[in-house]
Amino acid sequence: MLIRYSDWKRPIDDAYAFQLRAATSSAEPGAFVPALPGAGTRSDIREVIRQVLAEGEAERFERRIHRWSGPEDVVGEAGEKPYEGQQHTFEEHAWRDALTMADVDAVLRGIVLVLRGRSGLTDYVLRDHHMLDVALYHYGTTGELPHGLFHADRHSDWCKDSYLEARRPQQAATWWALIEGLKRPGSTAAVLTERDVFFTTEVAERSSQMSGRDVGASVRVPGFLDPEQLHWRQVLEQPGATQADWISLDLDFFQPSLQLRVSHGLLRAPPFHALLTGARVRVFVLSPQFTNGGDRIDPWVVQGNLHSSLRLLNLLRRMPGNVRPRP
Repeated sequence: MLIRYSDWKRPIDDAYAFQLRAATSSAEPGAFVPALPGAGTRSDIREVIRQVLAEGEAERFERRIHRWSGPEDVVGEAGEKPYEGQQHTFEEHAWRDALTMADVDAVLRGIVLVLRGRSGLTDYVLRDHHMLDVALYHYGTTGELPHGLFHADRHSDWCKDSYLEARRPQQAATWWALIEGLKRPGSTAAVLTERDVFFTTEVAERSSQMSGRDVGASVRVPGFLDPEQLHWRQVLEQPGATQADWISLDLDFFQPSLQLRVSHGLLRAPPFHALLTGARVRVFVLSPQFTNGGDRIDPWVVQGNLHSSLRLLNLLRRMPGNVRPRP
């Protein structure tokens, strides 16, 4: 059967469109009441999604979108693989300036750390870049949705419509395209469009010490973006970039040391400090499979130094000039 061009819909307006319920302060038909969980509360993202998406949408979301499993590292004499489970659990914490290796281990095991400050700033620390899950969880607990996102990553996490149509896409590797499928309550408008994402990337030259191999598609971007205009200085000059209320930083943008040499200027830039200070939500992703400079890793194990990841994570969360909320 032929489909007229005028009837054709993009995947994010068809198979990968998911309608949000309205968030209200009182119980109303078809709506939900956001609630901040107490410190120590663990929530399964699949249950949260049932609350925030319209009837039947949560089941379709789980059928349509795939989540990564974690690294397959063998730990201890018993040969256990503690990291290979999926990242389903969000755990609430009061604000802390510094995280520990115990926190990193929890994240590797698939627990998303949620750190909330009095000012309303929320930090999310993830193992895998499941950005739709973060948006849905934050909406379920606060009723807030992003309006702009600054995103620094060595991988673009963007894909073509034909890729979405051909397979069950991986959320971590395709979230930038998929997030347009999240529709604001009572509307066909996307929570974020591709033009609401201010993406910067830079990739260090390969060295023999880096694991994995180059995969050119890992830095693919939408056609309206100039691949030669993705340096952080150029991106921060774009209208609206420094006003983004969400910021997403993947640690593989700064690791290993060769990668840090090409991206470290961002850490010293006052506009970046202002972004960290003004953001309502900050997302930090360990990406442990990629932090030694690899794109596609075989085997699927932790590649970078975890102590280095912890130091970098704490540095980013406590950047000079950053105003941190106190518990």
